[in-house]
Amino acid sequence: MVFRKITKKLDVFFTTTSDRAKFTIVSIGYLLKQPRYLASFLISLFVFLYILSFFKDGNGNWLLLCSGLPLGTKMEVLGRVCIKIIDNFTNIYGVLIIFMSILQALVVMLLIFTWENREKDRAIDGASTGSIGAIFGFVALGCPTCGVSILTPILTAIAGTGAMAAAEGISHVLIVLAFILLIYTVIKLGYVSFIAIGAKKYKENKYAKSH
Repeated sequence: MVFRKITKKLDVFFTTTSDRAKFTIVSIGYLLKQPRYLASFLISLFVFLYILSFFKDGNGNWLLLCSGLPLGTKMEVLGRVCIKIIDNFTNIYGVLIIFMSILQALVVMLLIFTWENREKDRAIDGASTGSIGAIFGFVALGCPTCGVSILTPILTAIAGTGAMAAAEGISHVLIVLAFILLIYTVIKLGYVSFIAIGAKKYKENKYAKSH
Protein backbone atom coordinates (compact mmCIF):
# COMPACT_ATOMS: atom_id res chain seq x y z
CA MET A 1 0.00 0.00 0.00
CA VAL A 2 2.75 2.41 0.98
CA PHE A 3 4.76 1.42 -2.09
CA ARG A 4 1.79 2.19 -4.34
CA LYS A 5 1.34 5.62 -2.78
CA ILE A 6 5.02 6.41 -3.25
CA THR A 7 4.91 5.16 -6.85
CA LYS A 8 1.82 7.24 -7.55
CA LYS A 9 3.38 10.38 -6.09
CA LEU A 10 6.55 9.85 -8.11
CA ASP A 11 4.50 9.33 -11.26
CA VAL A 12 2.60 12.59 -10.64
CA PHE A 13 5.86 14.41 -9.89
CA PHE A 14 7.61 13.26 -13.08
CA THR A 15 4.51 13.90 -15.20
CA THR A 16 4.13 17.41 -13.78
CA THR A 17 7.83 18.13 -14.19
CA SER A 18 7.76 16.84 -17.77
CA ASP A 19 4.81 19.08 -18.64
CA ARG A 20 6.39 22.11 -17.01
CA ALA A 21 9.64 21.41 -18.84
CA LYS A 22 7.72 21.60 -22.12
CA PHE A 23 6.15 24.91 -21.07
CA THR A 24 9.61 26.13 -20.09
CA ILE A 25 10.98 25.38 -23.56
CA VAL A 26 8.14 27.41 -25.06
CA SER A 27 8.85 30.29 -22.65
CA ILE A 28 12.58 30.29 -23.39
CA GLY A 29 11.92 30.22 -27.14
CA TYR A 30 9.54 33.19 -26.81
CA LEU A 31 11.94 35.26 -24.70
CA LEU A 32 14.96 34.56 -26.88
CA LYS A 33 13.06 36.11 -29.79
CA GLN A 34 12.84 39.37 -27.84
CA PRO A 35 16.04 41.44 -28.41
CA ARG A 36 16.11 42.68 -24.81
CA TYR A 37 15.94 39.25 -23.21
CA LEU A 38 18.23 37.75 -25.83
CA ALA A 39 20.80 40.40 -24.92
CA SER A 40 20.46 39.63 -21.20
CA PHE A 41 20.95 35.92 -21.93
CA LEU A 42 24.04 36.45 -24.11
CA ILE A 43 25.65 38.91 -21.68
CA SER A 44 24.99 36.61 -18.72
CA LEU A 45 26.31 33.63 -20.67
CA PHE A 46 29.58 35.41 -21.45
CA VAL A 47 29.96 36.64 -17.85
CA PHE A 48 29.48 33.15 -16.38
CA LEU A 49 31.70 31.56 -19.01
CA TYR A 50 34.39 34.11 -18.29
CA ILE A 51 34.20 33.74 -14.49
CA LEU A 52 34.20 29.93 -14.56
CA SER A 53 37.04 29.88 -17.10
CA PHE A 54 38.97 32.49 -15.11
CA PHE A 55 39.01 30.23 -12.03
CA LYS A 56 39.06 26.98 -13.99
CA ASP A 57 42.61 26.10 -12.95
CA GLY A 58 42.47 27.58 -9.45
CA ASN A 59 43.16 31.10 -8.22
CA GLY A 60 46.40 31.59 -10.16
CA ASN A 61 44.93 34.25 -12.45
CA TRP A 62 43.53 36.13 -9.47
CA LEU A 63 46.90 36.14 -7.74
CA LEU A 64 48.53 37.52 -10.89
CA LEU A 65 46.00 40.36 -11.05
CA CYS A 66 46.64 41.20 -7.38
CA SER A 67 50.41 41.13 -7.85
CA GLY A 68 52.69 44.01 -8.78
CA LEU A 69 52.87 43.06 -12.45
CA PRO A 70 52.61 45.85 -15.07
CA LEU A 71 49.11 46.78 -16.26
CA GLY A 72 49.87 45.44 -19.75
CA THR A 73 50.73 42.01 -18.34
CA LYS A 74 47.54 41.97 -16.29
CA MET A 75 45.53 42.78 -19.39
CA GLU A 76 47.21 39.85 -21.13
CA VAL A 77 46.09 37.60 -18.26
CA LEU A 78 42.51 38.78 -18.73
CA GLY A 79 42.80 38.29 -22.48
CA ARG A 80 44.08 34.73 -22.14
CA VAL A 81 40.87 33.81 -20.32
CA CYS A 82 38.99 34.33 -23.60
CA ILE A 83 41.19 31.61 -25.13
CA LYS A 84 40.25 29.33 -22.21
CA ILE A 85 36.58 29.89 -23.07
CA ILE A 86 37.26 28.56 -26.58
CA ASP A 87 39.29 25.67 -25.14
CA ASN A 88 36.20 24.60 -23.18
CA PHE A 89 34.81 23.11 -26.40
CA THR A 90 37.71 20.65 -26.62
CA ASN A 91 37.11 18.53 -23.49
CA ILE A 92 34.26 17.12 -21.44
CA TYR A 93 35.16 19.22 -18.40
CA GLY A 94 34.90 22.38 -20.49
CA VAL A 95 31.59 21.25 -21.96
CA LEU A 96 30.23 20.98 -18.42
CA ILE A 97 31.31 24.57 -17.80
CA ILE A 98 29.53 25.68 -20.99
CA PHE A 99 26.35 23.81 -20.06
CA MET A 100 26.50 25.22 -16.53
CA SER A 101 26.90 28.75 -17.90
CA ILE A 102 23.93 28.29 -20.26
CA LEU A 103 21.72 27.19 -17.36
CA GLN A 104 22.84 30.13 -15.21
CA ALA A 105 22.23 32.57 -18.08
CA LEU A 106 18.73 31.14 -18.57
CA VAL A 107 18.05 31.59 -14.86
CA VAL A 108 19.08 35.25 -15.09
CA MET A 109 16.91 35.87 -18.15
CA LEU A 110 13.87 34.18 -16.60
CA LEU A 111 14.45 36.01 -13.32
CA ILE A 112 14.38 39.35 -15.12
CA PHE A 113 11.16 38.45 -16.93
CA THR A 114 9.34 37.09 -13.86
CA TRP A 115 10.42 40.08 -11.76
CA GLU A 116 9.17 42.51 -14.38
CA ASN A 117 5.84 40.68 -14.55
CA ARG A 118 5.16 41.15 -10.83
CA GLU A 119 6.10 37.62 -9.79
CA LYS A 120 8.57 38.97 -7.26
CA ASP A 121 8.04 36.28 -4.61
CA ARG A 122 8.66 33.48 -7.08
CA ALA A 123 11.58 35.38 -8.59
CA ILE A 124 13.20 35.74 -5.17
CA ASP A 125 12.59 32.06 -4.44
CA GLY A 126 14.07 31.11 -7.81
CA ALA A 127 17.05 33.40 -7.24
CA SER A 128 17.75 31.70 -3.89
CA THR A 129 17.70 28.20 -5.40
CA GLY A 130 19.67 29.32 -8.45
CA SER A 131 22.28 31.02 -6.27
CA ILE A 132 22.88 27.81 -4.32
CA GLY A 133 23.29 25.96 -7.62
CA ALA A 134 25.69 28.64 -8.87
CA ILE A 135 27.80 28.35 -5.71
CA PHE A 136 27.98 24.57 -6.02
CA GLY A 137 28.87 24.96 -9.69
CA PHE A 138 31.62 27.46 -8.94
CA VAL A 139 33.22 25.26 -6.27
CA ALA A 140 32.99 22.12 -8.40
CA LEU A 141 33.66 23.54 -11.87
CA GLY A 142 34.81 27.14 -11.69
CA CYS A 143 37.46 26.51 -9.09
CA PRO A 144 37.86 22.74 -8.59
CA THR A 145 41.26 23.06 -6.92
CA CYS A 146 39.86 25.71 -4.58
CA GLY A 147 36.89 23.49 -3.78
CA VAL A 148 39.08 20.51 -2.97
CA SER A 149 41.43 22.64 -0.86
CA ILE A 150 38.44 23.99 1.11
CA LEU A 151 36.89 20.57 1.65
CA THR A 152 40.12 18.70 2.46
CA PRO A 153 40.81 20.28 5.91
CA ILE A 154 37.19 19.72 6.93
CA LEU A 155 37.29 16.08 5.88
CA THR A 156 40.72 15.36 7.33
CA ALA A 157 39.25 14.95 10.80
CA ILE A 158 36.65 12.54 9.41
CA ALA A 159 38.43 10.59 6.68
CA GLY A 160 42.02 10.98 7.84
CA THR A 161 44.49 10.22 5.05
CA GLY A 162 41.60 9.66 2.65
CA ALA A 163 40.52 13.30 2.92
CA MET A 164 41.78 14.27 -0.55
CA ALA A 165 39.95 11.42 -2.25
CA ALA A 166 36.82 12.19 -0.23
CA ALA A 167 37.03 15.88 -1.19
CA GLU A 168 37.28 14.99 -4.88
CA GLY A 169 34.30 12.66 -4.50
CA ILE A 170 32.24 15.37 -2.84
CA SER A 171 33.28 17.76 -5.60
CA HIS A 172 31.65 15.40 -8.10
CA VAL A 173 28.52 15.29 -5.94
CA LEU A 174 28.45 19.10 -5.95
CA ILE A 175 28.55 19.09 -9.75
CA VAL A 176 25.47 16.87 -9.85
CA LEU A 177 23.67 18.96 -7.23
CA ALA A 178 24.52 22.16 -9.10
CA PHE A 179 23.00 20.87 -12.32
CA ILE A 180 19.91 19.52 -10.55
CA LEU A 181 19.28 22.81 -8.74
CA LEU A 182 19.84 24.92 -11.85
CA ILE A 183 17.64 22.73 -14.05
CA TYR A 184 14.96 22.77 -11.35
CA THR A 185 15.20 26.57 -11.15
CA VAL A 186 14.97 26.97 -14.93
CA ILE A 187 11.87 24.74 -15.09
CA LYS A 188 10.27 26.50 -12.13
CA LEU A 189 10.85 30.00 -13.49
CA GLY A 190 10.06 28.85 -17.04
CA TYR A 191 6.63 27.62 -15.96
CA VAL A 192 5.88 30.91 -14.19
CA SER A 193 7.05 32.76 -17.30
CA PHE A 194 4.78 30.62 -19.49
CA ILE A 195 1.77 31.64 -17.42
CA ALA A 196 2.83 35.30 -17.49
CA ILE A 197 3.34 35.17 -21.26
CA GLY A 198 -0.10 33.60 -21.73
CA ALA A 199 -1.71 36.32 -19.58
CA LYS A 200 0.18 39.01 -21.48
CA LYS A 201 -0.93 37.68 -24.87
CA TYR A 202 -4.53 37.41 -23.65
CA LYS A 203 -4.53 41.07 -22.56
CA GLU A 204 -2.99 42.15 -25.87
CA ASN A 205 -5.59 40.22 -27.89
CA LYS A 206 -8.41 41.56 -25.76
CA TYR A 207 -7.10 45.12 -26.19
CA ALA A 208 -6.75 44.64 -29.97
CA LYS A 209 -10.32 43.38 -30.30
CA SER A 210 -11.72 46.25 -28.25
CA HIS A 211 -10.04 48.74 -30.59
